[in-house]
Amino acid sequence: MAMTLDEYRRQEGVTVSDLADAIGVTGPHRIRTVYRYLTQERTPALPVIRRIAEFTNGKVTFEDFLPERAEA
Repeated sequence: MAMTLDEYRRQEGVTVSDLADAIGVTGPHRIRTVYRYLTQERTPALPVIRRIAEFTNGKVTFEDFLPERAEA
């Protein structure tokens, strides 16, 4: 079953910092960037979405970032 990135993070007990490390988000605003992915304020670039899908073993995919999913 598909889920949002935030649902996955909470279910698995992953911190925002650990998630940033796992999906390769770096830089001084990496926590803010990942938080924006979690709250769907920002859509990750395709390479990041691929890493998210790999990290979550396919539980979160590119489809989970589509506007239709975000509004559901």
